[in-house]
Amino acid sequence: MKLQTLLLLLLITACSATSVPTKPAQLGQPGSLAELIASLEQPGIIDFEKHVSGDWEVSLSGLVNLDHPKAIAAGLKDKPEAIKIFTYSLKHPDFGNYLVDSGLAESFINAADNSDVAWLVKTVMGSDKLLVHRTTKELSEQLGGIDGVFLTHIHMDHIMGLNDLEDVPVYIGPGDAAASDPTHPLTRGTTDRLLGNVSELLEWQYSESAYIDVFGDSSLWAIHSPGHTPGATAYLANTTDGPQLMLGDATHTKWGWENGVEPGTFSADIPLSAMSLSKLKALSLDHPGIAVHPGHQAL
Repeated sequence: MKLQTLLLLLLITACSATSVPTKPAQLGQPGSLAELIASLEQPGIIDFEKHVSGDWEVSLSGLVNLDHPKAIAAGLKDKPEAIKIFTYSLKHPDFGNYLVDSGLAESFINAADNSDVAWLVKTVMGSDKLLVHRTTKELSEQLGGIDGVFLTHIHMDHIMGLNDLEDVPVYIGPGDAAASDPTHPLTRGTTDRLLGNVSELLEWQYSESAYIDVFGDSSLWAIHSPGHTPGATAYLANTTDGPQLMLGDATHTKWGWENGVEPGTFSADIPLSAMSLSKLKALSLDHPGIAVHPGHQAL
C-alpha cells in the first residue's frame, strides 16, 4: 500500500484520544454557580503558585479564531506566536499538593530526542522550538511530592510532564479520553506514551451541574468548559492571594481573553468554545477580584 494511501486511511478513520482506561472520579461533589460565587467571600486557604515550565511557538490560527469579526477588524494574520507552557501548584492545608496541568518532563529538555513522541508529531509540533525552563521532576522535589494532577484537557502540551510522576492520580473532564478525531490515529501512540505512568484517568462527574466542589470545602472548583475539547475544564482556586481562575485553553492568549475571542483550529468545536469562553468572561467581569490565567500567555 502506498504511503499516501495509508495516511489517507488513517486520517479518515477516527479513534479515541488514548487507550488509557477511564473511571468516574470519587473526588469532588457537584455544586452550583451560586455556591461558587458565595465561596469567593470566604478567606482563601490554598497556597498558589504559577510556574513557567517552558517556552514554545505555534501558529496563531490555532490559538485564535482568525475568522472572528474582532480578529478580522484587528487585522490578525496567521504567524508563529510565542507561547508558554504553564503549570500551577496548589497546596491545600489538609489534602496536600496538586498540579493543574503537568508541565514538562525531563525527557523534553532535548525534545528532538524524546522517544515518547512520534517523529511525525515532533515535526508537526515544531519540537525544535520547545525550550524547557523547569521540569516537573524539579517542581515535585521542590514541593515535597505531588498528590494529584488536575488536567484542563488531554492535549499533548498539557500532559507532557506526567512521566516525571509515578503513582499519582490524574483527573480529567468527561469525554476527553474517548473523543474521536481524524488526527488521533497519528497521535494516540504519543498520547499513550505520555500517559505511561497513568494506569487510569479519573473523570469528573459533572452530572447536570457544570461545577464541582473538588475538596468539598469550596476551596477549589472545577468548571466544565467544553469546546476546545469535550471535557475541557477550568479551575477556580480560593487562595491566600485571592481567587485564581485557570482557564486551560478556553483561550490561549492575552489578546483572545481581552477581546473575548475563542481559539481557532486547535478547538474541536469552535462555537461551543466561544460559549464556554463567554461564560468564564462573565464570571470574571462580575467578580473583578478574580485573577485570570489564559492557557499559554500571561495577562
